[in-house]
Amino acid sequence: MRSKVNPLSTLRKFSVSVLLSALCSCMTDTQHLTFLPIGNDGWTHADTLSYDIAPLGGIANSGISVLLHTEGYAYENIALGITIRQDTSLVYHEQRSFRLDRTNSKSGIGRRYDYTLPIGNVTLNDTLPTTITLTQQLDQPALTGIREIGIRMSKPLPKPGEAVWKVEW
Repeated sequence: MRSKVNPLSTLRKFSVSVLLSALCSCMTDTQHLTFLPIGNDGWTHADTLSYDIAPLGGIANSGISVLLHTEGYAYENIALGITIRQDTSLVYHEQRSFRLDRTNSKSGIGRRYDYTLPIGNVTLNDTLPTTITLTQQLDQPALTGIREIGIRMSKPLPKPGEAVWKVEW
């Protein structure tokens, strides 16, 4: 008996694996990258995304960004409550709003868009575990169209106005 293979499902799985491989290979300065999926019902005010990160060792000043993978997201902005804790100490807490400008995003197939939202540089104790929590702060009951949300920790982010690419002669 032959099993049927759904070509669309196979293509989707292949596309996602290629996208994640490409994303990770382009980020050579990435120390940590984790994604959490968002259900079809959307992200509500009651939902808290929590990222538990083991001690990174060797990275003290981290550039932290939120990565959004969307498909059919209806809004042009997003508001987040961002909390970073190490052990029992509060390291960072802020509510931030971001405008999602599609001209500056990476667009995918159809209505899929990928956004990188820089939080900033945060000094962390590299021997302690880190917990980053995100809450949805946009004045909507549920945000639909977000497929997954990731946290990226990397080398420090450039300061505003600082060139991203530097050439050492």
